[in-house]
Amino acid sequence: MLRLAPLRRAAPAPLNRAAAYLRQSSTASPAADTKPYYVTTPIFYVNAAPHIGHLHSMVYADLFKKWHAWADPARPTFLTTGTDEHGMKVQHAANAAGVPTRPFVDAAAAKFQALASHAEIAADRFIRTTDADHLRASQALWQKLQENGYIYKGEHSGWYCVSDETFYPETQVERDPESGQMLAKETGKVVEWTSEENYFFALSKIQPALLRFLHENEKFILPKSRYTQVVREVTEGLEDLSISRPKSRCNWGIPVPGDNSQVMYVWLDALTNYLTSAGFPDTPIEQTFWPANVHVIGKDIIRFHGIYWPAFLLAAQLPPPQQLVVHCHWTMLGSKMSKSLGNVVDPIEILDRYGIDSVKFFLANDSYLNHDSDYENERIVERHNNFLLNKYGNLVTRLCGPKFDLPRAVKSIDRMVDLPETPLAREVDGLVKTVAANMENALTAPALSAVQEVVANANNFLATHEPWKLRQDPVAQDAIFRVAAEAARVASLVLVPFIPGIANRVLDRLAVAPEMRGIEHARYGADLTYGVGANRKGDHPVQPLLLEDGTKSRGWTREEVPAAKEN
Repeated sequence: MLRLAPLRRAAPAPLNRAAAYLRQSSTASPAADTKPYYVTTPIFYVNAAPHIGHLHSMVYADLFKKWHAWADPARPTFLTTGTDEHGMKVQHAANAAGVPTRPFVDAAAAKFQALASHAEIAADRFIRTTDADHLRASQALWQKLQENGYIYKGEHSGWYCVSDETFYPETQVERDPESGQMLAKETGKVVEWTSEENYFFALSKIQPALLRFLHENEKFILPKSRYTQVVREVTEGLEDLSISRPKSRCNWGIPVPGDNSQVMYVWLDALTNYLTSAGFPDTPIEQTFWPANVHVIGKDIIRFHGIYWPAFLLAAQLPPPQQLVVHCHWTMLGSKMSKSLGNVVDPIEILDRYGIDSVKFFLANDSYLNHDSDYENERIVERHNNFLLNKYGNLVTRLCGPKFDLPRAVKSIDRMVDLPETPLAREVDGLVKTVAANMENALTAPALSAVQEVVANANNFLATHEPWKLRQDPVAQDAIFRVAAEAARVASLVLVPFIPGIANRVLDRLAVAPEMRGIEHARYGADLTYGVGANRKGDHPVQPLLLEDGTKSRGWTREEVPAAKEN
């Protein structure tokens, strides 16, 4: 038997002090650790309705913003999402729908904006590539590339994919043995041989500088396998890139500066959105909050972000983004979701049916950087009921049972009591460090796993020591409850960026004051004020979640869903 002494620590280091947003009166260049933490989603192509993959990218980027806002509240954060509205594919989709292109993209953009709002994505800007400042930014970047000698005009013939809006080199296409059509290896989309006069970006010329940048920034792309993929492709050699289209073939795009017969390549236009949202070109680049800290992207657009985008920026003498986080896709029964297969999931319907936090928890907990994940509605329900309800919620309702005295237990922090040795207190004290290390590497599933382990250990700790049997020994009872309560409180604080609605309801149920919910309080014993009035019946912070047929999963019906436990 060992004494469980209170954990001692030095006072937390002061948080960084950030400058106000740069669009205000400041004229100083932002330091790397004081500029707003800038995170982006990809901008979404408007030729089809939003699906669960779009929501996943939004949730992932939003989580990075909210984690950093919680971890360093003195430093501003800035998140952009938006829509990619130019190009031949959009023009074709509008024609197929029998709608003029501008009303078509307006209606499509509104759907993505509604999704971001519905999912409570904390976007500071919803950018559209038809915005006036984006036109200026795209043409300004073009002019920089031209002035620096990286743009020339020439005849171009090659394999063009309308669906991907890109030319592919011979090494990136193959013939389908069944249909006989030529396909892009990376996306499987049909390519056609096309000849036209275009402007070119001298990608081969910037290749040495791009390769040097990649070698000097090994964490530029996460996961490492994607970084290795990009380095290998750049090392093998890069062909110059066609960056315009004749207006006669595609009239829906940003005009090439000085040549009204051509429109800009949609990817050069689209990628520039990240600069536009940072204030380029209206604000000198050194006074904006560029470079972006994180671009969140899907694995299917890694070439554009991992090769073309840093190449454009280096050629324009602008800093590349600090990091790309490349996530995989969601599948349905092992197949990629697609409209033609009829297995596309409507994200707004899912959010309405299962709740914002439960869907976000599932997307962050079940997605990975190295492999695709299979989507099922039942898995959302299972994650919610198995952890959020039965483990996390029930831990809190146990602690808040009417026969116990939580505030008394909390204040017993300095009392020395004989208890069997337990690592739980130290696990609680180190939870933020563990989660932060995973978030640094964009590993949301392991980050949440660490929280779930602490909650599971707290439940086991209570089950092992049975404090409800120690009503005649309040000192021993308090000592046990104190450890479990700290596990519940700190776990809830760490969960705020992930599932803010549920986590804050749990903190309310524990009677944790709003001003005691920051990272500086997410340590064992950092708050001795909570629990006042928490010991009462009912008021469960997490409710059961049911499938659309009224069952809970595993065959439980509505009537059989277990109620939250109280002791």
